[in-house]
Amino acid sequence: MADVSLVTDVGMGIATNRMIGAGTEPKYIGWGTGTTAPTAGDTVLETPGAEARTAGASSRATTDVSNDTYQVQGVITCAGSAKAITEVGLFDASADGNLFGRGTFSPINVSVGDSVQFTCKVKFDQG
Repeated sequence: MADVSLVTDVGMGIATNRMIGAGTEPKYIGWGTGTTAPTAGDTVLETPGAEARTAGASSRATTDVSNDTYQVQGVITCAGSAKAITEVGLFDASADGNLFGRGTFSPINVSVGDSVQFTCKVKFDQG
């Protein structure tokens, strides 16, 4: 679980765009080694990894109320060199694209060939 995570300002626009039947789904997961806490103005990961973004499988999930959570699950495999993964981002394209949300967390140390499965969740709250 991310220590700090949020939907970016651009992510808010992606969500409302999707509600009117436009835009692209934020289902691409990227990781990095940045440690600065996310801010609403983020547009990229702080220090993206060299690995390609993964197209995740999206679904609706229940956190408190039926179907109140958008969820994307995907696996990224370490390719270049060993690293300590500390951030994850959800994007609306496999390359370039817009950062929908970003989270930072305690390091996950990976070696070449190691894989990490991420589950990114966005809960809609009436509060």
